[in-house]
Amino acid sequence: MPRKSRATAVAAAAGIALLAAACSSGSNGGGSGSGTINGAGSTFAAPMYQQWAGQYHAQVDKNVTINYQAIGSGGGIADFTQGVVDFGATDAPMSSTERSAAQAAQGATVLHVPMILGAVAVIYNLPGVSHLILNGPVLANIYLGKITKWNDPAIAKLNPGVKLPSAAIQPVQRADSSGTSYVFTTYLSAASASWASQVGVSKAPSWPTGTGATGSSGVAAAVSQTKDALGYVELGYAITGKIPFASLVNAAGQAVAPSPASVEAAAASATYPTDPTSLTFSLVNQSGAGAYPLSTPTYILVSQHPKNQAVGKQLKAWLLWALASAQQSKVTSLNYAPLPTKLDQLAVAAVHSIS
Repeated sequence: MPRKSRATAVAAAAGIALLAAACSSGSNGGGSGSGTINGAGSTFAAPMYQQWAGQYHAQVDKNVTINYQAIGSGGGIADFTQGVVDFGATDAPMSSTERSAAQAAQGATVLHVPMILGAVAVIYNLPGVSHLILNGPVLANIYLGKITKWNDPAIAKLNPGVKLPSAAIQPVQRADSSGTSYVFTTYLSAASASWASQVGVSKAPSWPTGTGATGSSGVAAAVSQTKDALGYVELGYAITGKIPFASLVNAAGQAVAPSPASVEAAAASATYPTDPTSLTFSLVNQSGAGAYPLSTPTYILVSQHPKNQAVGKQLKAWLLWALASAQQSKVTSLNYAPLPTKLDQLAVAAVHSIS
């Protein structure tokens, strides 16, 4: 990896770590400390939650500290279920088994509150290749080990005029239980019957090939440092690390790059639930023009009746602040997309049901 790019990625990771440390000062764990809210989970959404945590403490209520640890969606679900944290964060809706376990442990309905929308970017390290187009079947065959060279005819067909190397593709994937992997494998399963039958949709799939890395930052670093590598991360990690990312062919046959605008296009054509207590949905492979096919919501998990009422009240206030239009309008600064108005209203209704 070029030294400048590596330094940028390291600096970005250090910035997130410093913010998390600042937010965690005085934390007693599990919400036991007055004025402290503890959360854990999604690395996909971590930059947004950590920024919101700092802003809320500085601008809204200096008596409230939000401590968010980016440990992956699977870890967030587990920590929330076990009562280690006051809220979990995940890009993958809990399975029925996970939800039943969490509700039994919490003694109350567990809400999935969508907070923001985002894009999973397919990143690559191919010196001399600044523009690349891929699609679902090609990505599935790469991660199945069926396409192994960058100049494979299937990739070349999507990229006429691009000089692709004959080098072996070095796939990188998440080694931890990850909502980003859940979204990515949802896309691969929709695009490839072979992937659907052999691997399927999972936060922690059994990868047929490739090298694992922990967290979105880990995948970003591995791709940056490995020539001929390919991986997937939340868009902001690619932009911050100055890592090239591919355009993907969507359901309408268009090659679309990830961006807040193309995520909003996916959201515009989606169908949403109407029950505030069950707000899970998918934005993968939406049919609208300009829709980026690897778009996703990301959720905060919270008990409808928190055991610690004081912390629950503070958490409710922070969530309502984050869902307000003044905050949603600013999420594009970190390369996320805001919730559509009707969905935001449902999310607000879900938070208002917390008592």
